[in-house]
Amino acid sequence: MRIALILAGVMLSLAAEPQEIYRWVDKDGIVHYADQPGAPDAERVQIANANEYEATPQEYGAGETYNQPPAPLPYESLAIAQPAPDQVFFGADASVTAAAELGGTLRSDHTLVFFLDGNRMPSEDGASAELTGLERGAHFLRAAVLDQNGAALLLSPQITFHVRLPSINTPQSPQAPKPPKPAPKPKPAS
Repeated sequence: MRIALILAGVMLSLAAEPQEIYRWVDKDGIVHYADQPGAPDAERVQIANANEYEATPQEYGAGETYNQPPAPLPYESLAIAQPAPDQVFFGADASVTAAAELGGTLRSDHTLVFFLDGNRMPSEDGASAELTGLERGAHFLRAAVLDQNGAALLLSPQITFHVRLPSINTPQSPQAPKPPKPAPKPKPAS
């Protein structure tokens, strides 16, 4: 048991030590990296932390500043207000009004759009859209704020709603009144 603990301690201490890495270029111009020098002109490479990466300014696009955080969005939130998640609509001619709530005022160079099953839907006033011609089954709805180039700036969480055809088991309305029970027959007087 003691030997196992000692071996585990030695292995952990070896893993914690920084590794020596050597770099050299062979006669064919190929760059090699290894833990042992493979040529007399191999140079030792210093690695600060093997699990970190720090980009150079050249790796950023033109006009971007190194280590500068992106500009904050003028919107606090975006959510689907209508329909409710997992709401059920009945009928082959079901019409669903999609509406979104945006936390903030929509800028004139931005557009609020809806995506139904991954396809962009036309919107009348920018905050709602009428969804018609829906097939039976589950549908996925998401709203997005797009910039002037059509890039998504903010996405709402996706919701699912369902379109079902009326049947005996699922009538037109889930709250439909049940037919009244027949009145009990009077018992004959004895």
